[in-house]
Amino acid sequence: MTTTMKKLTAISTLIVISAFVFFTNTTQAEYVAGEDYVILDKSVKTETGDQIEVRELFWYFCPHCYSIEPLVNDWLLTLDSSAQFVRQPAVFPGWEFGSNFYYVLQQLEELERLHEPLFDAIHRQKLRFSNQKDFITWLVLNGVDEDNANSTYESFTVQVNLNKAKANTYKYRIQGVPTFIVNGKYLVDTTHAGSQEKIFEVVDYLIQKESQ
Repeated sequence: MTTTMKKLTAISTLIVISAFVFFTNTTQAEYVAGEDYVILDKSVKTETGDQIEVRELFWYFCPHCYSIEPLVNDWLLTLDSSAQFVRQPAVFPGWEFGSNFYYVLQQLEELERLHEPLFDAIHRQKLRFSNQKDFITWLVLNGVDEDNANSTYESFTVQVNLNKAKANTYKYRIQGVPTFIVNGKYLVDTTHAGSQEKIFEVVDYLIQKESQ
């Protein structure tokens, strides 16, 4: 190999290395704690074992939670196998009604079938849910036994789950919904990410960060 060729090879190698270092540094600096996401002051214990927990806090009456739902469903199709998605209703003061809907559906084993239709009923069909009777009537119209629905709504299990969700809402220090908590350590919302679409880019970045 001639001296000129050796110099060109060395220069090419240097360019490749420099480009790699630049790309790596850019990727690492793409999302910044305190700007694109928040590091929680105190980590919250997760419930997904060895998998990285991604928890969405939402409320059925929240229009922003409704609008992000299709994005959540699309993102779930690409979710890394190292992570597991968990939904949890947020329970701020006065939000118990609506938050308990989730646990009623869960206890009735109707969550998968009726989660999205309930969102649609509230935000697209503009149905009014003002009390227990309104919600039970909707459940009955959707094929749920009335007595079973009422007893589940008033059950101890639903109340326990609601109280746990209320405690978690406080632990995560969230300011609103929808908010995503990654592995009990990081908070991601539209305020910090910048948009609903960007939320999932930041969440994926944090999943990768936690996988290392």
